[in-house]
Amino acid sequence: MNNQLSTINNEQLTILLDSNAHNYAKQFASQQATIEKGKQVYLNTLAVYAVYTYLKCFPITTNLAQSDCWNPVLRGMFNVADLVLSNLGKLECCGLLPGEEVITIPAEVRDNRLGYLVVLLENELKEAALLGFIPSKAINYDTETVNISQIQPLDRLFDTLDSVQKQINLRQHGRKWLSGLFTPDWQPVETIMAGRVTRSLATNSDAALTTISRGKAISWEVNNIEEKVILILKITESNSEVVDICLQLYPDRESNNLPTSLSINILDETGVTCLSAIAKDSDDWIQLEFACHQGEVFNIELKLAEVSIIEKFVV
Repeated sequence: MNNQLSTINNEQLTILLDSNAHNYAKQFASQQATIEKGKQVYLNTLAVYAVYTYLKCFPITTNLAQSDCWNPVLRGMFNVADLVLSNLGKLECCGLLPGEEVITIPAEVRDNRLGYLVVLLENELKEAALLGFIPSKAINYDTETVNISQIQPLDRLFDTLDSVQKQINLRQHGRKWLSGLFTPDWQPVETIMAGRVTRSLATNSDAALTTISRGKAISWEVNNIEEKVILILKITESNSEVVDICLQLYPDRESNNLPTSLSINILDETGVTCLSAIAKDSDDWIQLEFACHQGEVFNIELKLAEVSIIEKFVV
């Protein structure tokens, strides 16, 4: 177990809040217009960083930079303490001080959350104890507070993440795209690639019925280094039975080239690799084209240094 973590009892963990946590908290708090808002931001930052530290012990990829609370405009406008779990969603980190028994749920965080992890900030803000989890279904637009007695065991967090992963597998892509239904993480290509050069997305059919293109920013951690890429996917319904697919991979805005040896693989429903491409030195994009029949399952795997991220589709 990470030396920043220790068990208090069978259900509770304590996390040491190191200088990194407090440096972020001080920096963000100093940017606020009032002392009260600065205190709110300070405590929110510590709660989020505690959860970030905890989840590093598990095969769960997080992204502080994409979290609203790490955005200077959003944290100044709203009371947010979210942590983005890559390809899953946002987890809200609810900070409590010793003696407090009521968790406040701001209006701006009552939806679009995987759930709420309750964090007790104690020992003069040197430690954080994870008290437990509140499922998103327990919160609605009228929920302003939750009593500490309603907190569920921490294990419920992982049950929720497992459930969400299964839901994502085959329900959010493919046929829904062709019906014009998208999740927020898949953006219009002109939005996610604004101001950048893109290659033409191939179309294998001369008489396409429907063509849909979307892009998604993907990040994951490899050897303690955060890697970022943009995946562009075009789905073309060429007839009632066949869907043509063209996908492209670009570096994030912070880099000119893709990570060397990054592979993009197309897997079938059983996990067998059907098609692949590997980024070479100085490659600034790579592309794959293939076709699927209606109802066929395919998975897109991005792999670098034995670390993989998989996006799953049914067409």
